[in-house]
Amino acid sequence: MKKDCTITRDLLPLYEEDLLQPETKVFVDEHLQSCHDCHQIAEQSQIPLSPKIKPGLSSKKMIREVTLRVTSIQIFFVAIAFLLAMSTSNMNGSKGFVLTYTLLGAITYLFYRSMILAFLIAAVPTFLWSCLMYMTDLLGNFYTESMSEALGIVLVSLVVHMLFTVTGIAIGFCIRKILEENQ
Repeated sequence: MKKDCTITRDLLPLYEEDLLQPETKVFVDEHLQSCHDCHQIAEQSQIPLSPKIKPGLSSKKMIREVTLRVTSIQIFFVAIAFLLAMSTSNMNGSKGFVLTYTLLGAITYLFYRSMILAFLIAAVPTFLWSCLMYMTDLLGNFYTESMSEALGIVLVSLVVHMLFTVTGIAIGFCIRKILEENQ
């Protein structure tokens, strides 16, 4: 590559923004007319932005759109956590909670990159569902004779579910470290 080509390619962003001194602009113009490779690079660099990018949006509007997307994803995670809490209670004899809570812990950790948030997203719905199920007659049955026994069942259920969630968080952490090392 010639020295003029290197200089011209370095100046192209300024040239496209019309920020060059008149003498420098003449130099770049002349070089682009005489060098086919640099001319092609200049043409390619003027490709319009992707239609997904909406030029002219105010920063407040852009932040609002991003916040709305993130909030909808968060609501989705919480809804899944509630559904998992309802359908995979370990006291109902279901063993599906082992895989689902491990998976929930890994996915939420990879998304949020926060162990605390991943833990809370799994713990709060499990605790609330267990309280509804074992401490109230809302669902038609009392499983225990005393409130302290019901609280014990709720806490044991929560601890068992959270052990698998923590396992999932650890798996997510390992996956994240492996991906970071490969980049």
